[in-house]
Amino acid sequence: MKQDLTLRCFGAINTLKGGGHIPKKKNNPVRLNIYVHDPQIRRQIREMTAIKDISISEYCLRAIKAQLRKEQKAGDEEGNLLKRAVKKARRFQETFGGKTFAISSADLIRETRENRNEI
Repeated sequence: MKQDLTLRCFGAINTLKGGGHIPKKKNNPVRLNIYVHDPQIRRQIREMTAIKDISISEYCLRAIKAQLRKEQKAGDEEGNLLKRAVKKARRFQETFGGKTFAISSADLIRETRENRNEI
């Protein structure tokens, strides 16, 4: 153990002097700082991590991943809704042979409201 530590220290010193290099870990975690200003939230997080016997980092990572999955699913559903709306709009256009109205929809709505108020 002591010899291993000595070799690591020597390798680090050698690297600092411009010698060989210390290989980097392939999956270095990236730090993400989360500031929680509400003491009640911090307390709840600590309690949950103690109950689940996991670190706060692991708990937060799980929560973030769950939220990302939820948002991805919502995005997929939203995309499907948009695709269906576009499909319906194209079918509606085909009903009129692809022709467009000469009058704007805003003018039609305004005229209808004025006529409704006169009756």
